[in-house]
Amino acid sequence: MEKPAKRFRKNIAGLLILFFLSAGTSLSAKVSWAYLWGMRFRPTQDTLFTEDDNSFFVEIENVTPDSVQISVNSLPPNVSFVSQKKETVLIPRDESQGGGYAHGTRIILWMRFAKTGSYRIKPIDLTIDGGFYQIPVEGVEIFQNPRFIHPEVNVIFQNQNLESAKNIKNRILKIKSGEHIVFTVTARYMESIQNIFWNIPEDSIFKQIKEYDFKAAAEEKNFITQFQSVATFDWQPLSEGVHTLPEIFITATSYNGSSEDIQCPVYNFKADRSQELIAETKEENPFVYAFYESEKVSSQKKKIEVKPQEVLALYELHKKERHSFVFSKATAERKDVEQVLGLPYDYHEPSVFFFNLLCLVATLFFVTAIVFLVFKRKTLTALFASFFIMSSVFAGIYGVRLKTPRGVFTGGEMSPIPEHNMMTSVTIQAGSVVSIIRSAGEWMYVRHNDTYGWIPSDRVCLIK
Repeated sequence: MEKPAKRFRKNIAGLLILFFLSAGTSLSAKVSWAYLWGMRFRPTQDTLFTEDDNSFFVEIENVTPDSVQISVNSLPPNVSFVSQKKETVLIPRDESQGGGYAHGTRIILWMRFAKTGSYRIKPIDLTIDGGFYQIPVEGVEIFQNPRFIHPEVNVIFQNQNLESAKNIKNRILKIKSGEHIVFTVTARYMESIQNIFWNIPEDSIFKQIKEYDFKAAAEEKNFITQFQSVATFDWQPLSEGVHTLPEIFITATSYNGSSEDIQCPVYNFKADRSQELIAETKEENPFVYAFYESEKVSSQKKKIEVKPQEVLALYELHKKERHSFVFSKATAERKDVEQVLGLPYDYHEPSVFFFNLLCLVATLFFVTAIVFLVFKRKTLTALFASFFIMSSVFAGIYGVRLKTPRGVFTGGEMSPIPEHNMMTSVTIQAGSVVSIIRSAGEWMYVRHNDTYGWIPSDRVCLIK
């Protein structure tokens, strides 16, 4: 008969084995698709760079490093796998899970990217306690390594026409002599700015309006990819002819610690004579006389002040002309009123009646072509089909012109940006016709002759 002490030792050993088996079963049961569904390999850094070891990590609760095997799938072009690491960590739990910490494993992968751009890496294969799982990797944007980046500067013109045309290759920007050219110098890929200096061209006035605190952005120790404002300047060429934007240089400290002098982009301008701006400039600064040849102005036409009731009458004539036939009496009446008020003669208002007539003619040509087609008259079918196509194209072009919103401006300032009291605003005479490009709240972006800008929408009477 077996002794009680020996039988007790056997029972204790069996209980211990049963305990560890059950503990291991319960531990592995917690790793499931439902648990791993929300897992992602996330980048450790906020910004990832080329030619650098960028790390991605994921943390899994109740898993030991020895129970995890990692397999990296095929990588996209310009991406290479560097190394991996598994370590035991304490993972904080949410309050919904009871709070506190849970034992787990942190998996870290290092990868290197050769070029900038957006990357999508295939899911990483994991084998945990014999079970197969796939953990996705977050998409990332890779930037040029700051160690190899040179600081960049840019120029933003407040005048929308100049800003739109500046990037056209070999484009010479057109301005008026005496016009204020307000622009802001911006920069990026630098830790700080040490100095700003410039060379002022002849026959011009140049001054700095505002300087921005660029160092505040660099103190955050973050890599900044957006252009930051450095300073705003006002340049006023005083003579007509070809001009070059003043040379502006920025002494900056790049991310690799070196100091560089960067020149702003160079833009060429052609300044036409502007009598009114020249006169204003001469009144403000008597020394400006040295830059101009003596000129005799015998007489100047004064602008006639247009009264509100005259603007309203002109607006009604535009509407009447739009709903009349082309070359009607309404056109002659409007022309006479514009001559009296000193306004430039605007081109004919597109006629709704004439547009409807074009559509009717195109329809008649189409019907006639169909009739001849039924009777198998090929020559006449082709002839009227060509008439139909030409009339349809003409009607379409005329319809686009008719649908383009236009309005009579009651007078005031046109600004390069939708703000009041701008230094670079242009005065437009009351009664002038403007073409509306787009609307934004209480402002409209319009074109008047060759000038573009913003005007308050309550100062425009739409021609319908």
